[in-house]
Amino acid sequence: MIPLLLLLAVQTPAAAPAPKLPPPDAGAFRVLIIPDMEGMGSAVDIHEVIAGNEGEQYRLLTSDDYWHRFRGLLTQEVNAVITGARGSGARSFVVNEGHGGNLFANVLPWDLDTAAILVRGFPKPLVMITGIDSTVGTLIFTGAHAGAGKPGVLAHNFAFDAFTVNGTTLNEVGINALIASEYGVAVSMVSGDDVVIRETREILGNDFVGIVTKYAVGRMAAITFSPSRVRRMLQDSAAVAVRRAMSGGFKPYRLPKPYRVEFTLRRSYPEMIVQGVDSLRWQGLEKTGDRSYRLVTSDARQMGYLLDAIERVVLH
Repeated sequence: MIPLLLLLAVQTPAAAPAPKLPPPDAGAFRVLIIPDMEGMGSAVDIHEVIAGNEGEQYRLLTSDDYWHRFRGLLTQEVNAVITGARGSGARSFVVNEGHGGNLFANVLPWDLDTAAILVRGFPKPLVMITGIDSTVGTLIFTGAHAGAGKPGVLAHNFAFDAFTVNGTTLNEVGINALIASEYGVAVSMVSGDDVVIRETREILGNDFVGIVTKYAVGRMAAITFSPSRVRRMLQDSAAVAVRRAMSGGFKPYRLPKPYRVEFTLRRSYPEMIVQGVDSLRWQGLEKTGDRSYRLVTSDARQMGYLLDAIERVVLH
């Protein structure tokens, strides 16, 4: 039997309407920043990126000495990106919480650069990329991590052990880059460990500024730099990335339509999670195996809406 709370979470097959952001000032170049935590400088342990309220299985995976300190480092990294982008002429900044820890509320609002609009909380229609629209000039990912099965620090990919579109394996950056292409928006910068930067170049090519924040030596170990050095790298790189973006130096990531989306839920999830996804009754979603599914769509945003529905099942 599926618990009532889980049933309430999955009775949402229709996508919520896209939120409306305040428009930027006339002529202002807008940057959408998506911060994650696993790939940020110094972070190597799940205790450092989990608040403990994300679900029953997470309650013992944190402590105040870890997570609260790394929230501060996360906010400082975002501010460094904003400072660099501002130095190249950007004047509008949207920060969308991309990390599921604390149910997508990790950036410290009172310490965030006052020029930024902050999108936080959960659920939200396009998860990591909620807030994107035609006013966005470029997309920047900070603290990104490698995909499931990769040898990167805390590597994973949403709720999946495998996720492909048209046979191409996509990590979280790749999935969101494809959704962003529906708005004509390109990724200009990605930061994270050396594994995610290599992996993302295999997906997007070399057409983005990549910043290696640390070198992975295991799933929960890395060669790290001083946080202040990482912030300097982020600031300098954001300045370069935004300068190129403002001159049209990046192209949106595209794949042929229709998109044949295939994914497999994590084998570590209990059967209750699988039952919850089965109960979504999502239009066009076909079950192809015990934990495998297929969706064919011509609109990449449908992937984002489905991701939100699945995250609701997982983070219940």
